[in-house]
Amino acid sequence: MLSASHLCCSLPAFIIYGLVFQVHELQSASLNVTGPPSPITVAMGKDVVLPCHFSTKHSTRDIEVTWFREHFSPFVHRYKGGQDLYGDQMLQYQGRTELLKNGLANGTVDLKIFRVQLSDKGNYTCFVHHDSEYDEAVVELRVTAGGSAPLIALERYEDGGIRVACRSAGWYPQPQVLWQDPHGQHLPSLSENITQDKSGLFAAESSIIFTRGGNQKLSCWVRHALHSQERGSAFYISGKHEKKIAMQAAVLRERDAEIEKQADELAWRRYAVPIEEVKVVLDPDTAHCDLVLSEDCKSVKREDTLQDIPDIPQRFNPWRCVLGREGFTSGRYYWEVELVDGGGWTVGVSRVDVKRKGDIEFKPEEGIWAVGKWAGNFQALTSPNRTLLPEIQTPTRVRISLDYEEGRVAFFSVDEEIPIFTFPLVSFEGIRVHPWVWLGPGTWLKMWP
Repeated sequence: MLSASHLCCSLPAFIIYGLVFQVHELQSASLNVTGPPSPITVAMGKDVVLPCHFSTKHSTRDIEVTWFREHFSPFVHRYKGGQDLYGDQMLQYQGRTELLKNGLANGTVDLKIFRVQLSDKGNYTCFVHHDSEYDEAVVELRVTAGGSAPLIALERYEDGGIRVACRSAGWYPQPQVLWQDPHGQHLPSLSENITQDKSGLFAAESSIIFTRGGNQKLSCWVRHALHSQERGSAFYISGKHEKKIAMQAAVLRERDAEIEKQADELAWRRYAVPIEEVKVVLDPDTAHCDLVLSEDCKSVKREDTLQDIPDIPQRFNPWRCVLGREGFTSGRYYWEVELVDGGGWTVGVSRVDVKRKGDIEFKPEEGIWAVGKWAGNFQALTSPNRTLLPEIQTPTRVRISLDYEEGRVAFFSVDEEIPIFTFPLVSFEGIRVHPWVWLGPGTWLKMWP
């Protein structure tokens, strides 16, 4: 029988439901589910309600509601038998969803999402089942972010004028930068640069050459495309600024020289300490009972067939995780992991004191630093928000690099020979760190070398 995590969003929801729960002879009769006619838009960090309404002539006492995204399971939120179910809820929504039950009697099954993240944007399916009837509706959620007020900086003399830069960050979707003169007329920019960070937020930078004499007011506006919101800053330029710019330029040259010197010293220190390739052997005493290890403990597959092995304290349960047998308290190391994806995976490192039983949050605060394919997206398991990595092709072979003293955990794609993600530096505080993996249904993994 197929696991729910294997089921793609391209399958109709009623087929998925039948495979997962073995519901037969469903009929779409008098039950009709509808969503809003247009997308729902919310600012990042705010709460949002996704509307969903059903019409039926029957009692709502036995109504079952499942909100999901690409996969029917793990789900965003499920309500069944008069209560909320959280057993297979997507990790990123844990503690952040609520089905507004006060509207059930009127056929309303709205979903409230708290503290909306940028990764929450996209389509949601509202699937309603009652007796032998079912129907579904799709709701699109758009997430916006209003960035910082523009920062205007005088940079240097250039082409007979003063080069002025305007910078602003934290926007979504992509913003537009506009310059204005004292009369409100738009000025052409010399250069524009829009970048997107790993969390998906945009930063904008634009510069112009200001050549007018006398005291002049210069304004920079950053406009939010989706909501037509904008933030602006103004600056007065006079002849007095020329001396100030020259002094700033001298300070910048001195600072750049010092930074270059520090970078050279850091590079020397890093290459003076060798990095060692290690042979990782998995620890069967930590492996969840659904994970089947090879005889040499170098590969593992999730079978979802319960093995008759004792649930000792060091064994993960219920999460399908396993640790490397050897850990590290010093040095620089790397190893590689080959993956055949079934229903998702994550690889990385964890502290030896990571929680083994009950609910576990995969994040640095809990002692786990990892990347992987989770809920259909390739991402780094950062906190408080996950970092999506849409620009990187999901690799089949990943190199994990650990520098214990520096507190650096980094990941590289062996397929494309490019870096994937590096976590912010951390102090391991002398605690032993082990290789760590989690496997989704049907996934196979092998440690190299």
